[in-house]
Amino acid sequence: MSRRVSPAELRRLYEQQRLVPAEIGERVGVSGRTVRAWLQQLGIPLRPRPERRRRHRPPTPTQLRRRYLADGWSIGQLAARYEVSASTVRRWLKDAGIPRRRPGGRSQTPGREELRRLYQAEGLSTTQIGERYGVSQGTAHNWLRAAGVRLRPQGQPTRASTPRSPKR
Repeated sequence: MSRRVSPAELRRLYEQQRLVPAEIGERVGVSGRTVRAWLQQLGIPLRPRPERRRRHRPPTPTQLRRRYLADGWSIGQLAARYEVSASTVRRWLKDAGIPRRRPGGRSQTPGREELRRLYQAEGLSTTQIGERYGVSQGTAHNWLRAAGVRLRPQGQPTRASTPRSPKR
């Protein structure tokens, strides 16, 4: 249901109430484009459309390849990191010639020896390993169990967080 709006009403909504054409259009049952045309016909100067500004620069193809393929970040994680939509990340991957993983596919799991080195030799916690690979603590824990790495008792300080005693 569309209705014609008087020039005075249109001017009041646009200039005094500062509604955008789309909002006026919703009220009267027409598109924002139609409202813009009416405003132009009446000689009412249009406000400039706000510029969209990126919060972050998009990653370079090299950065994208490393995070997506080598580090195993998901499209959702990349979208959250760069504050863009998942479809934007999928477009970036396509433009960079990076093949997509299967939806729901596993992220790149580090090898057994790498997990042992990180957890046992370096003394990282499951949380720290998860942060390094962009996965949850639970996923890192599952990786360690699947790799047969002996887990420390829960709550035991890690070597990475334990101060070393001075040598005598």
